[in-house]
Amino acid sequence: MKQTHGTIKLVALDLDGVVYRGGMVLPGAREALEDVLARGLDLRYVTNNSTAHREDVAARLTSMGLPADRDRVLTSGVVTAHWLRERLPSGSRVLVVGEQGLMRELAEAGLAPVHAGDSNQAADENQAVARSRAGDTDPWIMKDAGRFAAVVVGMDRGFTYAALDSAQAAVRAGALFVATNPDATYPLPERLAPGAGSLVVAVATAAGTEPVIMGKPGLALADALVQLAGVSSDATLFVGDRLDTDVEMAKGAGMVAVLVLTGATTRDELRRYEEEGTTPRPDHVLDGLGQLPALLDRLGA
Repeated sequence: MKQTHGTIKLVALDLDGVVYRGGMVLPGAREALEDVLARGLDLRYVTNNSTAHREDVAARLTSMGLPADRDRVLTSGVVTAHWLRERLPSGSRVLVVGEQGLMRELAEAGLAPVHAGDSNQAADENQAVARSRAGDTDPWIMKDAGRFAAVVVGMDRGFTYAALDSAQAAVRAGALFVATNPDATYPLPERLAPGAGSLVVAVATAAGTEPVIMGKPGLALADALVQLAGVSSDATLFVGDRLDTDVEMAKGAGMVAVLVLTGATTRDELRRYEEEGTTPRPDHVLDGLGQLPALLDRLGA
């Protein structure tokens, strides 16, 4: 059955491979975003990338000459932080495989992040937990060392074996295991680079358990977008470059799903996926954001 949608009121876009690629604004993107606002539509950016804080993402977009502010940006790091804060007491210690943007989002949510690269602190606490479980330590040692309530894994370009060891040990000791997103790759101007999902798989393999996933294709980002923008899913047009995350989330949430071919998915890959039927089909396919105004015209936005 064909999915029906209401009048488009909100255009939400992924960033990497959609609006820009590396430090380069993609052709037609600036004009397309200006067109969205000129129509009186709401404009939001929704990204699985957790490396940067919302303010930094907005500042980067503004420096590129694109319309942006903190309130228009929603990242997997924001959703992860607030999801944990709803489930953990204030000040709970969280071990993080990730970068400063994610650390800051967790801290602003009232949690106490510790980077997994801080191997001494992480190892001491994990060892204390293990010794306590073995009955080989006094209660005061556990109180002093603390225990990680959660392990959060996101993109971390400084990822090391020591960080992997600390993260898997904390999960095995009972910490809640959360991943910001499952993206295996992310697009650079000249190639695809390993994404957060590759690190998530490493920790999951070592820990012997799977994480709770916050970002696309899960619906946590979609739910947060609806809540923050105050626009229903069926009045939202979502533009992304990945079938297995962007399109899957948009279709699952009941949004108009638009795939652009400027990022992780090529037209040949789209054709293969359609033949295999392994991922949801987008409602519309664009060569780039330069074609977005014409699509909005067709949709009567």
